[in-house]
Amino acid sequence: MSTNYNNYDVISWSLGTPITAGRLQQMTNNISEVKDATDTYAKGVLTLNTVTAQVADVHTGLGDSEVAIVTIDATSGPGPTDQRITLEENRYYKLCLHLPYIHYSTANASTYYTLKLIQTAGVSVTTLATYKIMSEESHTEAWFGGGTYSHLFDTSAGSTTQHAYKATIVRNSGSSGAYDIGASATGPLQLWVEDAGYTT
Repeated sequence: MSTNYNNYDVISWSLGTPITAGRLQQMTNNISEVKDATDTYAKGVLTLNTVTAQVADVHTGLGDSEVAIVTIDATSGPGPTDQRITLEENRYYKLCLHLPYIHYSTANASTYYTLKLIQTAGVSVTTLATYKIMSEESHTEAWFGGGTYSHLFDTSAGSTTQHAYKATIVRNSGSSGAYDIGASATGPLQLWVEDAGYTT
């Protein structure tokens, strides 16, 4: 397999050039070679959900129960539309969360938050990554934890089952004050899945 595009045979056409079996076969060969050369490359972002405003019953005044803060599922797209994806065999995928910030008005010094990146396929639920986020050692208002959290995983046989994803958060019982997850037009809360290329 050649990965040098300059090595592909050239098909030259001019006005009146006949369409022959040989020329059509060469076009097929060229398409096949280009596909072979690029199939291992990363395909980039496959699906993305962006939240640009806080939603009171999901993102604000959160308590001590685990809640989904952003999802990629059958109704998460505009419309709503189905944003779930199937996974091809022998590929790397990356699940990414951009979290603008966690905000609280009061908290104990021992307070921490558990953030999870979760994959769901049918009835199968898999926690791909877990992060512990500490609050500041203060009882006063604070904003913290903002950044991008990601997890890279690979497939072997692949799956035709539609896969959904979500990010969840829960606070330990060290604090009883309300907290919220920030989201705005200039600082959106985002969850996306990337194809990161072929795995051997």
